[in-house]
Amino acid sequence: MKVKILVVDDRIERRKWLKKLLEEKGYYVDISTDGMAALVKIKSSRGKFNLVLTDTKMPCLTGPELVADMKERKIMVPVIGMSNREESRVLYEYFWNKNEAYENLFSLIKKLTKKSS
Repeated sequence: MKVKILVVDDRIERRKWLKKLLEEKGYYVDISTDGMAALVKIKSSRGKFNLVLTDTKMPCLTGPELVADMKERKIMVPVIGMSNREESRVLYEYFWNKNEAYENLFSLIKKLTKKSS
């Protein structure tokens, strides 16, 4: 079964780039422009996604707000928060600094989705 990842980022270039990189690694990737759009997508397709990869600062609903809302609704999907700012690490259980190598992200995704693949 192909692992399905939802990439949430308000910057179109980053969404496209991450989608391309992850699809090249064999993942199915869907995208959302912000946390609110992601929440709607997650709720309407409950169980479809194996992982959410979200930016931290976005309009409408930030990454940490998305995580809090998912927990409140008991949506049990692993979330990797991402940011250029190392201090954002404390906002998430799983975190990838955008300044790190992509291999670090791929390793984290593999670890969190190994039961799904």
